[in-house]
Amino acid sequence: MSLGLIVKTGRILTARLLMGEPIDGITHCAIGDGDATFIDPLNPPAPDIDQTALKTERARKKHYKRTFLKEDSEGTLVVNGIHYIETAEETQTIGVFFRFEESEANGITIREYGFFGGDVAYIDGLQSDYAANGVYHPDTNPSGEVLTSGYLYEVKNIPDFNKTSDTRVELVGVIKI
Repeated sequence: MSLGLIVKTGRILTARLLMGEPIDGITHCAIGDGDATFIDPLNPPAPDIDQTALKTERARKKHYKRTFLKEDSEGTLVVNGIHYIETAEETQTIGVFFRFEESEANGITIREYGFFGGDVAYIDGLQSDYAANGVYHPDTNPSGEVLTSGYLYEVKNIPDFNKTSDTRVELVGVIKI
């Protein structure tokens, strides 16, 4: 299975951060159910480097933690088969943690996820770190709660994960510089 792909807008976000622009790094994770090309649940299509959004975003959540990570064979955080521990030491590896609570992603078939940064904003009046129904558009998606999607940094299509019961979803973005 392929790893996530850092897309062009993710590279622009990185360049803007390196230039010292006042912009947020990775702050949000979005989950969605993919598109019509995803027909084999065990064989996800490759992500597209030109993507700027998920194919079908269903929910988005702000991170609850960002921290430095260090590889450690005894570490309990395992991402793509590599064990990590959190550390106060500045390292070249960053972990960005996201948690969708039981009710927030219930009933969604999760086939794609993406990490976003920059100028992410929700519609006026939304009071939590969670937004449902994707990006707002007055005609095509009036129920969307994401007003400004920000920069898509990394996207990944994953094997079918049909979340039909109340189960919390945890995702960790590991960025190695």
